[in-house]
Amino acid sequence: MKYAEIVTEIRAREVNNVFFYKIPEAMTEELMTGMRVSVPFGRGNRITLGYVIGISDEPKTSAALKEIIDIKDRFPVFSKERIELARWMEKKYYCTLSDCLQCIIPKITGAKRIKYVFLDGSEDERRALLDRNNRQAELLRLLEDRDGISLDDIRKKYKIGGSTIKSLEKKGVIKITGIRSSRDAYDTENPNSGRKHTPTPDQQRIIDAVCEDLDRADKKPFLLKGVTGSGKTLVYTEIIAEVLRRGRQAIMLVPEISLTPQTVQRFIDRFGSLVTVTHSKMTDGERYDQWEKARSGRASVMIGPRSAVFAPFDNLGVIIIDEEHEKTYKSEHTPKYDAREIALKLKDIYGATVVFGSATPSIDSFYKAKTGEYRLLELDKRINMKMPDVFSVDMRDEIALGNKSIFSLKLQNAIRETLENKKQIILFLNRRGHSTFVSCRQCGYVMTCESCSVSYTYHSHENRLMCHYCGSETDVPKTCPACGSKYIKYFGVGTEKIEAEAARLFPGARVLRMDMDTTKSRNSHRQILSAFAEGRADILVGTQMIAKGLDFPGVTLVGIVAADLSLNSSDYRAMENTFALITQVSGRAGRADSRGKVLIQTYMPENYCIEFARKNDYEGFYREEIEFRRQMNYPPFSHICVVMLVGEDERKVISVLHYYSTVLEYYARGKNYDKIGPAAAAVSKIGGKYRHRIIVRGQDEEKLRNYVFYCLDILKKKADMRDISVNVTMDPTYIP
Repeated sequence: MKYAEIVTEIRAREVNNVFFYKIPEAMTEELMTGMRVSVPFGRGNRITLGYVIGISDEPKTSAALKEIIDIKDRFPVFSKERIELARWMEKKYYCTLSDCLQCIIPKITGAKRIKYVFLDGSEDERRALLDRNNRQAELLRLLEDRDGISLDDIRKKYKIGGSTIKSLEKKGVIKITGIRSSRDAYDTENPNSGRKHTPTPDQQRIIDAVCEDLDRADKKPFLLKGVTGSGKTLVYTEIIAEVLRRGRQAIMLVPEISLTPQTVQRFIDRFGSLVTVTHSKMTDGERYDQWEKARSGRASVMIGPRSAVFAPFDNLGVIIIDEEHEKTYKSEHTPKYDAREIALKLKDIYGATVVFGSATPSIDSFYKAKTGEYRLLELDKRINMKMPDVFSVDMRDEIALGNKSIFSLKLQNAIRETLENKKQIILFLNRRGHSTFVSCRQCGYVMTCESCSVSYTYHSHENRLMCHYCGSETDVPKTCPACGSKYIKYFGVGTEKIEAEAARLFPGARVLRMDMDTTKSRNSHRQILSAFAEGRADILVGTQMIAKGLDFPGVTLVGIVAADLSLNSSDYRAMENTFALITQVSGRAGRADSRGKVLIQTYMPENYCIEFARKNDYEGFYREEIEFRRQMNYPPFSHICVVMLVGEDERKVISVLHYYSTVLEYYARGKNYDKIGPAAAAVSKIGGKYRHRIIVRGQDEEKLRNYVFYCLDILKKKADMRDISVNVTMDPTYIP
């Protein structure tokens, strides 16, 4: 008898074990490692989904064993390499093995099948019915000229009813067959056959360096630092082309907000039906079909956001991560994996080459390149050799001039001049909504979400107050709920207000807005960008959605309305994030023949982040920022672990967290760990649950992780943890 090692789909830590099951004799030949099965579980033998992670001759238990009920799939959904990856993730991200396995595969939905109608029976039988002038004969004539017609088309397009179809099927002259249909959100079968671009000498130098590494055993990751408009995408496609020529496969990761139709089309035009794409706006069925296309070998290039790193390729040659500095590559949900770390682990498993690319690499990555852990490659010139002219505008001077508009006089004049020249404009503000809060001018009361410790944002189109954390909405009060006065006023600026102000100041201009509110519907993202690309709008207002991954030849002016917004956060990465945003959105200007112009509106033009961004001086910014990190002992000179406790009873959450703090102090025992807190999170309440956290810092990542988790295990044994959830994040992209 054979035995299966099975992990159930139950994600609770209490059952985070490998369970042994007997394999029925009838399944012995069919069952394989990596398959999904149904098993009886628990005292009640509840039928539960399980994942086979191994098959053995002897069970490593003396307990009475149950039998597998049935096999769910005809093929393994996990390779042995992906099971190895899941086991590594389990330890690294403090979660269950079931969490990791379910993260690696999409929701298995089964194939979509469309019913088609085909001719059947003998020609004589059909001719006997063709000679008649009725609906049956009409359908038979239609089928003679085609190799099948979908049942849906017969009913809707040709208006032939079900009774006619059933009658012909009963007579044996037609048959109805279900045919698998791929739910593909992109047309990969019909690439545009445009001119193939030849790499410049600088681009070819980068391509050659990476391709030489493909067969090397001792691989180091590459960091490609290329200014905006330097042609990194062409470099990526050439590298992938060489990987495919060698019979291997490629994963191309881009941030979700950069996954534009324009970006995807470049890869489809080059690689056609070998491309498969995934992203969060797809349905479960569409995502499953793309995964299956990769698993079956019908696709060799997977493009998508962080989850695309789990593409089921068995001969992986390269993983390219564009805009590698983006924080969206780290998941905020369990398991809290970082796609960049997953890529490096896959490098070890498959011997793949890893390329990180960005115009503004993260401080951590550039430090690794400087110290030799990564191999640094650079593209420091644009294809058109024209970097935009960038100017900062001191908004304090605007106040002195009496200008109360959101737009400085310089920005207004620049917009007017650009419109006269029939060119396009991007206005960037990383905050959606009309006004950021609603307050009473008499008593100072601020309208705040009851479930979250944040103020409501006013949205003028809906005339509603909305919470951007839990999604709750409420009416705008006519009088102050606190003092009853009528002096309720809107304060602050969001993209909705920018849109309205642009329309007011420039009534002839066609204005589009792109943010979370205007891209809720399925294809709105594509429709807005297409309209702007085709010249059907003059001004595009937006959040970070428009900061990267876009190439509009008509854009010659970029206005950054409030550059200081992200500078004022308490996160130690505030300067880095602001520099990256300014540089990235500035890069949208002047990507064709005309030189671009960028205006940065700020109240702190002397800030080193603003000044280095204005000069497009990444190296200068890096030198300043890395010294700050060194002095403060922040990453990359240490590792940070954030332990967050969440619960509805705030007193209990605080009490348990303080007890955890004492446990940490006791077990530190003079070792090189320090902690910050306990303290309330930056947003201390979301969805009716209170959030308090403690930050633990150490030099060695593995030792720090083991220390934090060991103390958590002690806490769970000694404290009442009912109704309290624990979230652990190692090296977070921001401090919550």
